[in-house]
This record gives sequence, structure tokens and C-alpha cells, in this order.
Amino acid sequence: MTQRDFIELISGRKRGLGASLLRLILWWCSLYYTAAVILRLSLYRAGILKRHKVVKPVICVGNLTAGGTGKTPCVAAIVKMLGSDAKPAIVSRGYRSPSAGSGQGNDEMRVLEELCPKGTPHIQNPDRVAGARAAVAAGAGVIVLDDGFSHLRLERDLDIVLLDALNPFGYEHMLPRGLKREPRSSLRRAGIVVVTRADVATPQRLHDLDDAIKCTGYSGPILHAAHVPVQLVKLATRENADLGALKDKLVAPFCGIGNPAGFQHTLEKLGAKVTPLGTLALGDHAELDTAAWTKQISPFLRAALEAGAVMAVCTQKDAVKLRDRKLEDAGMPIFELRVEFRFLRGESELASQLADVGGDKG
Repeated sequence: MTQRDFIELISGRKRGLGASLLRLILWWCSLYYTAAVILRLSLYRAGILKRHKVVKPVICVGNLTAGGTGKTPCVAAIVKMLGSDAKPAIVSRGYRSPSAGSGQGNDEMRVLEELCPKGTPHIQNPDRVAGARAAVAAGAGVIVLDDGFSHLRLERDLDIVLLDALNPFGYEHMLPRGLKREPRSSLRRAGIVVVTRADVATPQRLHDLDDAIKCTGYSGPILHAAHVPVQLVKLATRENADLGALKDKLVAPFCGIGNPAGFQHTLEKLGAKVTPLGTLALGDHAELDTAAWTKQISPFLRAALEAGAVMAVCTQKDAVKLRDRKLEDAGMPIFELRVEFRFLRGESELASQLADVGGDKG
């Protein structure tokens, strides 16, 4: 089952008796998952499962749900706000990294290399405690833990949790029936909650979401943020193009991210018209290797060309995996859309907490 098919199923958009039976099976599975999560959280609260502390501050940027909420650009924004004097280093699991811990990073590492100040250390290790200790040993003054909210082994000084304004609670079910990794009540552990893609939600929806967050028992600040498109870059030549180049153009979007619908929405908001083929969703962290290009992307682009598309557009997360590929057989120019994480509400509160936490404790 593809990622798109899975989302269609758990969202309820896929109808029919077979789909209903599958959702029932997934719901039963989610009961066992929920029980395991609650047991694990209880063991950590009771101190039976040990948490490990490093001698430098740890700031975690994470999710309550699986899937894309925009963590990568948010991590870059946090690193920039901390500033070089704080000596921030990023630590992440290295999901689908060619060799986590070897310096050969995954797509997120490559994107962060482009978004963060040059020379920002980034250690990828499935053992986040070992990764944090390695960063400290290398001279880091503060650890920015990427996607670690549910990784409780490593103690942190500040938890920043991101919720997507359009799907904040993962279709209201725990995995695998929905996308929630933990119950809503886990938000009480957070120091800051950031509602992403707030620019595409109505004021009423944002107000209702603020109320839903407070009803979990969370009492901290609720920030609003947006992923603001800032630049188009032609993949083959690295030439910059104005965002206005998308207006009224028939485009063929493809992406390997957690929220492909959000990417298409962004393009349409910029005035682009998407072909009837829609967006090619390749799955989060998809390897855009020769096989993926030959079997998925190239046929999609050929079909889009026949449908009248004049350009293809991908995300920066996809582009970093296509930089060294010859793209002559694409049939049309491919552009990457670059976005910037911007806070619409509450940035001063975040800056204040980062200043408090980011001070040297060693």
C-alpha cells in the first residue's frame, strides 16, 4: 500500500465495505499500540525507564503525529535564532540515512546544510543520547534535537511541538488507524506549541485549535507559523526564477514529503495550475534513485507533458536528491520551490525561551 493509499484509507476518504473493514482492523491494532505507548510513558514517569542528561542544553523540535508538519525548516529557524555564539549542533535519528553516524546524511541533513548557517554541526545517530554526547564532545554549546518528542531517553530543557493547522491530531486516531504517535495529553510535556501552516487556516479554525490545545492541559504559549515560498530555483542550472513564473502556468508537481497535499496547495496559492494528474506523491523520505526516476518520475513527467504541463516543480527536500542527476530526459524544466519558516505570532516568546535555555550550562 502506498503512502497516498494509506492516507486515503485512514482519512475516511476511501469508501466501501473493504475500506471499512480495513479501518476496523487498524483500529484494533491501534488499541495495542496505544496500550504500549501509555505503558512506556508511565515507566518513564515512574523512573523505571532511565532518562539520560548531557551537560549542555537540549532543545527538541518534534511532532505529536507522524508525517509532515514542517520540522526541517523550523529546526533551521531555531538554529538561526540561537546564533553562532550559542554553538548550536543538530542531532537527529538519520531516518533512511545511507549510513547514520558516518556523515553520509539523509535528505533532511542535506536540506539543513543548505538552510542553516555554514558549518552548523549535524550528527545523525539512531541512538540520540550517543549523538548528543558526540555533539557535546565536538564542542557544541546547545543541542537542537530534530524529531525527538517521543524519544524520552534523552532529557531536554525545552520541547517545541509542531501541529499542522490542517490536520493537527492525525485524523483523531493513534497509529496505525490514524497518525498520532502519542495521545493529545502528551502536549502537557511541551514548553511551546507551534501551529504550522497557520496562513492557510481560517481564523475560526485557528481559534478552535487553540482551544483544543488548551483543553489537553497544556498551559504554555501557542505560536502560529507559516511556510512562506521565497524562491524558485531551476534544478539543472541553479538559476533563480521569480515566483511569478508560476502564475497561470500548468505545472506537474512531485514530492517525497509527509504532506504532498500541502505542497500542491502552496503552488495553487501562487497561481499555478496543476494538471489533472495531480501531484505525484513519492512517500516521505523516498529515495529518488535511478529506479524511482525510471519507474515513477519520468513516466509521470511524460504524461504531464502530454497533458500540457510546461514545468515540473518539487520541494527542496526532493531537489537535494536530484542535484547530480542529468535531467535532459525530463522533457520540461524542473524547478524546486524553496520556503522559509516564519512565525506569525509569538516569535518574541520563543526568542525569550531560547535565550533562557541556550545559555551555557557547562
